[in-house]
Amino acid sequence: MLVKVPSTQVTSVLANRSGMVYAAASNIGKLYRLGPDLETEGSYEGEVLDAGHFAYWGRIRIRNEESGGAIAVEARSGNLDRPQRNWSPWSPVALEAGSGRVAAPPARFLQYKLTLKASPDGASPRVASLETAYLHKNVAPVIEKIEATPPNYRFPPRTLSITQSKNLTLPPLSGVKRTTPMPAKPSATQTMQYEKGKIGARWLASDENNDKLRFKVEIRGIRESEWKLLKEEVEYNYLSWDSTAFADGEYRLRVTASDEPGNPPHQALTATLEGGPFLIDNTPPEVAGLTGEVNGGELTARWAVGDGHTVIKKTEYSLDGGEWTMVEPTSRLSDSRELEYALTIDGAGPGEHTLAIRVTDLFDNQSVATLITR
Repeated sequence: MLVKVPSTQVTSVLANRSGMVYAAASNIGKLYRLGPDLETEGSYEGEVLDAGHFAYWGRIRIRNEESGGAIAVEARSGNLDRPQRNWSPWSPVALEAGSGRVAAPPARFLQYKLTLKASPDGASPRVASLETAYLHKNVAPVIEKIEATPPNYRFPPRTLSITQSKNLTLPPLSGVKRTTPMPAKPSATQTMQYEKGKIGARWLASDENNDKLRFKVEIRGIRESEWKLLKEEVEYNYLSWDSTAFADGEYRLRVTASDEPGNPPHQALTATLEGGPFLIDNTPPEVAGLTGEVNGGELTARWAVGDGHTVIKKTEYSLDGGEWTMVEPTSRLSDSRELEYALTIDGAGPGEHTLAIRVTDLFDNQSVATLITR
């Protein structure tokens, strides 16, 4: 760090009695002499600071040990990761009480240079640390995706802590502190709880400045023209609500993300994304035309099932209050909103019987129809 030579090899080093050091080098062959006197002035260029994004520079603050001499600071900036021609020139930092404002133009990268001058009596200045303040230019958040969650499930309520956590995670040790924002991570897996009538949505949102985000969620029927507020001031990237307050049909969600919690109101930015259609269905399917008879101890029955919005999930029957048993449609596949059924029960026996039919659609809506046969 103290002495750098352009030669690729130093093949011999020799010191004489006066403290002078000679270094013989090859590729290119040269002879260097060091000391024993110290230079009265020297400079040091710091590593290039990557602010992560376009940044406005604040003040540089140095902590020096009282050892005499003088310290001068300069700074330059640019938008490439190493100083090149299109970087700004070195500009002095006027220090007062150990700090001064950087005059370099806003950019992503910054480099400082220290010039140390010895005092007349030969005392050298010492710099213990250097800090630079900067502020990222605010960047609007991004919403990448909105996904409706399965019906009849809700997100568990957030547990509120009486005492706010003050834990701190330290970054790895390194020579230079960097605050480059981490890239957005995919949404973590989430556990939902079953509750009939609930529906929800979640979305993937990020902010390059790592600002805290707040969301507003709006809803609109597929045939409606105006958005209605569902909830605002949402602090998490998911929401559950009661779907029974809405008519059956297709809907869309619009989510607006704001970084206002991390910025002055006049500098806050927003992003909006409209999700794809999703269905709300709280009406159970209907059983129609249920007929049946008992003939020689054999019970036969026929009926049809229809649902206004979703496919029939399953159909079951119960005879005289017995266990529910699956029954398949005449087409053998439950792949339609309208199905027909024909049931034959051997060994039902003569006399009066009660036949119950229970139908369930994809949204777990159920209806039961009964028939008394003699």
